[in-house]
Amino acid sequence: MRTRTLLALLVTLGALIGAAWWTSAPGYIDVRQIHGADRRPGAVISVEPVGGHNALILRAMLWWADLPVKVPVADGMTMFRVRYWTDLAGKPVEASGLMAVPYATLQGRAARGVVIYLHGTSPDRTNSPSAPAVQEGLLPAAIFGGGGYVLLAPDYIGLGRSHAAQTYLFAPATATATRDLLVAARAVAAAMALPQSPDLYLAGFSQGGHATAVVQRALEAQPVPGTRVKAAAAISGAFDLAGISLPYAMRNHHAMYVSYLASSYAQQYHQPLGSLFVPAYAERVPQLFDGDHPVDAILAALPKDPHALFLPERLAEFAQNRANWFTVALVDNQAWNWAPRAPLRLYFGDRDKDVSPEDSRHFQAVSARQGGNVQLVPVGPYDHGTTAFHAVPMARLWFDGLSLPAGTP
Repeated sequence: MRTRTLLALLVTLGALIGAAWWTSAPGYIDVRQIHGADRRPGAVISVEPVGGHNALILRAMLWWADLPVKVPVADGMTMFRVRYWTDLAGKPVEASGLMAVPYATLQGRAARGVVIYLHGTSPDRTNSPSAPAVQEGLLPAAIFGGGGYVLLAPDYIGLGRSHAAQTYLFAPATATATRDLLVAARAVAAAMALPQSPDLYLAGFSQGGHATAVVQRALEAQPVPGTRVKAAAAISGAFDLAGISLPYAMRNHHAMYVSYLASSYAQQYHQPLGSLFVPAYAERVPQLFDGDHPVDAILAALPKDPHALFLPERLAEFAQNRANWFTVALVDNQAWNWAPRAPLRLYFGDRDKDVSPEDSRHFQAVSARQGGNVQLVPVGPYDHGTTAFHAVPMARLWFDGLSLPAGTP
């Protein structure tokens, strides 16, 4: 991987070169023509262009990113931040996400399909896809938008322009916020008179691997009208949260993952964090996950060993496999015990110390017994981040083999 310094310069240069295009693109639309004051799930609040890059700049970005698996770039793309309404516990909450549209689609040619990209663990809202953050927004937009796909990337509730409580690895909110972004994006595309593809391709890394399985399960059970899931790629996903993911995080000293998860579930299940954590961390942890703390500050405020977070009686329950509200919530939010209909590939790295490779192997074995269309894809002897670096472009090439070229009637 090359240094990102020149990549940042290329992004700046691309913004200047592309400014004339994306400020004149059909992005300044009157959202009152779409949903007005409607607060139903999927209703659009606003659409804002946030950048654009031509194919030459995208090729330069991906070249400098030094992807180990090369992907062709056929087109430039324009990025929009879409703010929309979704539902959390029966109440409307604001959410946001990135929508990247290939130039050719803005000019009326059909896209290859719609890729929904689900980002990895990032509690800092400045690193949300619609910011647009380089790693979680711009690079997926370049990889997929540059390949002729419309890209949608939800920020998740509590991130991006949302200031609600964060819903880390909370399956119901993950599914609804993603579904509602798809509904909102289709309304935006209709208002812009863009051709729309029914074909959905899902891809996600880490937290987004879990989200990919959750979203595929939800969209196969209740499709958005006019769409169908064609394929999904879950990379380094945490699927069996109670049986594999949490114990692995505890063993490998990932206090941030553990505290983020506990804080999220305490909020969503209306449980006091003090019933899990010792008093000092029960008070401190919720403040760390307000969306305004960078990862380095969060790590500095947490113990090295996640066992130090928990009350002794909770640790005893974990050791003896006795249930408490937290372990019950982990089971409620599992993503492995079901049978996908569209092909789902599980990419994993053998040296991943953040998410166990066993999470993917277990999911595939259980799903296969249920008739699920799941395939394991070992990426190689790589750690967590390097696995994504290999697997995201691999997923793009797989999607290419399943989709029609852009513009095909």
